[in-house]
Amino acid sequence: MKHPRYFLFLIATLLTIQIVWYTIFTVSYIRKGQVEGSDFRWFYSVGKVSRQYGSGAVYDLELAAIAQAQVAGTTVGEERILLPNHPPFVYPVMALLADLNFRQAYNCYFLGVWIFTAAIMSTLYLILRKRDWPKLDAFLLLCSVLLFEPFFISVLKGQDTYILLIGGLFLLFSFVGKKDWLAGVGLGLMLIRPQIALILAIPFLFRKQKVWWWFLATAALLGIYSFIQIGWSGIRDYIVVLGLSTGVEGFGWDEVGMFDAVGLIMRMIPALDIDIIHVIGWIFYLASMVGLSILWNSSKTIQQWHLSLAVTLSLFATPHLHYHDLALLAVPLVGLGIAGVTAGRLTASRAAAMPMAVSVILLFSEFWDPARFTVPYLLMAVLPVLTWWYEKV
Repeated sequence: MKHPRYFLFLIATLLTIQIVWYTIFTVSYIRKGQVEGSDFRWFYSVGKVSRQYGSGAVYDLELAAIAQAQVAGTTVGEERILLPNHPPFVYPVMALLADLNFRQAYNCYFLGVWIFTAAIMSTLYLILRKRDWPKLDAFLLLCSVLLFEPFFISVLKGQDTYILLIGGLFLLFSFVGKKDWLAGVGLGLMLIRPQIALILAIPFLFRKQKVWWWFLATAALLGIYSFIQIGWSGIRDYIVVLGLSTGVEGFGWDEVGMFDAVGLIMRMIPALDIDIIHVIGWIFYLASMVGLSILWNSSKTIQQWHLSLAVTLSLFATPHLHYHDLALLAVPLVGLGIAGVTAGRLTASRAAAMPMAVSVILLFSEFWDPARFTVPYLLMAVLPVLTWWYEKV
């Protein structure tokens, strides 16, 4: 398929903007020493604690404070600890990297995440080719996801958001290829963010139950693996850390800067008592879970717009959402493109360009707070509607 010149010019422009900005930002981030203050600091400190005191001590906050202070080169106060609030199954990699010095470990992790995610993303290319997408368009959509701006931010910060994104893509692949086991495995991987995984998994109790059972099986395997690592005392400490990470403004983050419903309410009604906002947030979270379950139960079939709605709602309703977690929006964006091409309402080239265009919009919105705190919410609202429209037309 021959692409028009304007399309090739658009793609070249979008790619150039992203690559040039990402390169400049990465070099500046490293040279200014921001790496030592990044989220990778506490991942690395977890690795240090695991190597020195055993994997069962990874959620000991006193040890975490000592290890993080060594990386930061300064004392880490109680309220400035970056909480090790992620499941135990992600930390063995950190224990391996902790044998290196901090910068070496960061570089290895930075490159490793890109390579591993790209390898998994090759599955998307094969799926699109089976759906008769041109080779160039299938490849460009793959690149669009790898260069998705929130995903880039997550890798730069040394986060483990790539596991969340891969789990979400597995969920999408299962809808396209009708493989329930893949959806269950994807949901299991998304337990890296338990609050997001649960709101996505619960509705499958009422429709496509095979997905739910595969999710439970995957969760059980990860749970057994985690228990072997940290034991009962580690699990108790993990639960305490999870409690601290939902509904607090200390410990290295600020809820006003989050991109969920709680963050939105705090920005719109700053005078409202924080405890009331948290109650509203949890009520909305549970209501969203119930609402999705009712929708699943009442629908004859579960389509891509259902998935798009569930993903965007899980992000908006979650009680804890940083910007890098918005990488999961790549899933409904890819789903929208596939739905549009299938319905004959989009060309494959336009579908491939969409995530790039959204990334550039998000990139520029970071320089203006009104846009920074508006564009993600608009995406959450628009993506399910457009996907529904493409599938209904």
